[in-house]
Amino acid sequence: MTGFDPAPTEASAWTAPPAPRLGIEEEFALVVPRTLEPANAAAAVRERLDEVSLPGSPRIEGEFLAHQLEYATPVCDDARAAAPLLLRARRELAAAAAGLGLGVASSGTLLHEADSPEPADGARYRRIAADIRGILDDHQVCGMHVHLGYDDPEQRVEALNRLRGWVPLLTALAANSPFWRGRDTGFASWRTILLRRWISIGVPAPFADFADYTGRRTQVLAAVGDDDAALVTWTVRLSHHLPTIELRFGDAQLEVRDTVAVCGFVRLIAARMMRMPQPPPAIDSDVLNTAVWTAARDGHAALVPHPLGEGVAPLPALVEWALDWCGSPGSVARDIRSLLARGSGAERQRRAYASGGLAALGATVAAHHGPLRTSGLAPAADGVKPDAAGAAVE
Repeated sequence: MTGFDPAPTEASAWTAPPAPRLGIEEEFALVVPRTLEPANAAAAVRERLDEVSLPGSPRIEGEFLAHQLEYATPVCDDARAAAPLLLRARRELAAAAAGLGLGVASSGTLLHEADSPEPADGARYRRIAADIRGILDDHQVCGMHVHLGYDDPEQRVEALNRLRGWVPLLTALAANSPFWRGRDTGFASWRTILLRRWISIGVPAPFADFADYTGRRTQVLAAVGDDDAALVTWTVRLSHHLPTIELRFGDAQLEVRDTVAVCGFVRLIAARMMRMPQPPPAIDSDVLNTAVWTAARDGHAALVPHPLGEGVAPLPALVEWALDWCGSPGSVARDIRSLLARGSGAERQRRAYASGGLAALGATVAAHHGPLRTSGLAPAADGVKPDAAGAAVE
């Protein structure tokens, strides 16, 4: 696995953009600590947060279901700069929930889901719930999304096209949802499988340009009789209201250091891919979406396609190749190797449940888990741009 950079043709006039800045979204589930069942108290927790908020407190928003909340960082220079913000949001959210006798879980799925989940307040969420009907019961999932900023919409489309081939690898790397309705599914990322039922999902085919992207999105929305652009939930897509591409492959992560490792790796990959004079050959969407299924099943043990189209290989071997090919700074390499050494979130959840049942699993998925110093993270606060628009809830 040597990778390659195709030589530019005479017609090529590609100018690589600088490494992108990023924003990170993390979704959480409110749970009853004793049972880990979802608790429809997002509105009450937000009220409590508003009562105790101080200048600079993270703004935590509601999400699709009444037991879900989300934090979106402001624009950051890199993933490590986001770390103190993510940790503070988790700690403040956990404290507010604890004041109501509740816990906060950071996992793609829970051990126990609601039989009839309640949509959050708001006409839009009620409309979506009515549209998806029975799918609502199986849409009790929490994700970790990363936004990469590119000012030029054509560059955003180019970045999307160049990053498509990485989705299976990234899905496997971020797998953290093994349980569903009281049992082990046998999958490392059951959330990924559940999302395949959504209106539009998966890795899209490459786009010719920005006009092609917007035209295809319009056609998808017309097919379902809607004009809500956020319903086009391709695994990698352009934000409809921010100058970013959004990668939605990730389960909600157990710890901040997991989030930082995965998102730092994504940014590193994006910067390297956008330095290539020409993109590698596009991998067929059917192949990628099949590989995503396998990645979701096997997690860190998965065989995944080489992102540059050079066959398949075990996830750890491809990660090591990518770190070398990208010329990884030491911090990203340390963070991602630490994640591989600890095992996926799914593996850690299974180990906890096997060793101590609900109590051990609850402690493992607690959203405030994982102090920064345990992984040697020392993010620089001056990398944060709090005056910039954050990655908003969609």
